[in-house]
Amino acid sequence: MGSALDNDIVLSDRAVSRRHAEIRMTPNGLMLRDLNSTNGTFINDVRITEAYIPPNAECRLGYSRLLIRQHTEERKVAVSRQDRLGELVGASERMRELYGMIQAVAATPTTVHLHGESGSGKELVARTLHALSGRTGPLVVFDASVTDPEMVRNDLFGHIKGAFTGATGSREGAFRQAHTGTLFIDEIGELPLDLQPRLLRVLESREVTPIGSDKSARVDVRVITATHRDLTAMVRAGAFRADLFYRLSVVPIELPALREVREDIPQIARHLCKQLQLSCQISAAAMTALQNYSWPGNVRELRNVLERAAVMCGEREIGPADLRLPREATAPAVPVAPDPFPAVRPEPISAPSQPGAADARAHLKEMERQMIQDAMGRNKNNKAAVARELGIPLSTLKRRLKDYQFDDDE
Repeated sequence: MGSALDNDIVLSDRAVSRRHAEIRMTPNGLMLRDLNSTNGTFINDVRITEAYIPPNAECRLGYSRLLIRQHTEERKVAVSRQDRLGELVGASERMRELYGMIQAVAATPTTVHLHGESGSGKELVARTLHALSGRTGPLVVFDASVTDPEMVRNDLFGHIKGAFTGATGSREGAFRQAHTGTLFIDEIGELPLDLQPRLLRVLESREVTPIGSDKSARVDVRVITATHRDLTAMVRAGAFRADLFYRLSVVPIELPALREVREDIPQIARHLCKQLQLSCQISAAAMTALQNYSWPGNVRELRNVLERAAVMCGEREIGPADLRLPREATAPAVPVAPDPFPAVRPEPISAPSQPGAADARAHLKEMERQMIQDAMGRNKNNKAAVARELGIPLSTLKRRLKDYQFDDDE
């Protein structure tokens, strides 16, 4: 709140400073904080530096008297009638509710937080939000889980030439790259705790200070964040700042897991086959098997299963056995990080071997190794870039590289 025109609440009061005070939502209620104003901030005529706002209190800034109350706003969002939106497909009620929410908030500058299991399509939702936003700038994706913790600040905020040893030129950083566009921060739960106050300040001031610079740059950025982690539990554990959590969760959107929209799996499978340019036919029995599987890796795992089956079958119709789904296909889904190559997991020692199963697993492991080797070549051994291309966590890629005894220059 203040007299500057870019405040959330603009006060045309000659006794009010440009940046006079701010209100924050906290677990204990609304907090009012003075921002070093000239004439001070008062609650019930008591000057405060920072204090919780009591019920029915009157706040004074300069000559302006404000009544500040907290309440919950209920807003109805129409359920879409579409069976797809942007790159998202599915006609189930859960998906149509998701479309309605996206359409309701896309054109606003409001910060959106996406929560869903790994592989559930959070980046697709972010791209759809950006496409419908009308913003003229680019969509910039920043993955906090595959960025070196020491370089996160540099990757987000940039640096100037000479800011540190090796800084032979300047770098814009993700925020300035996304100017007039959208910044999608994926896996926000992995953001180092000591960097979270800096991110909060940028979100509130819309000003970025590059490393090594004493000047801030204004940015016009719509921010979308996502994670598969429980940020509420992280806040309770002290692993994530409560004030940043509340700032990000202006509009929270929950993405359904694939097992929760089983009726959409045939449409999603056909869409993926078309997207991957797979000329394959899926039998009715195979489609039933896809719908009965629990999909711990969600759409990402479905894509890998379809691509592998299409390669193995060639021109032949894909049957249930060609999918090579794990035997616990009908077991309840467990919310664990997905293995992007589920078919190469070793069988339990007590399980009887099927004829030819060892040969099939060896063949699939060799396919997996070749896929990683090709991706390493295309990305010049940049592991973070390879992990993004294959759609797997960086830790999983490093484990695979160790298993297959890759050399760094291979």
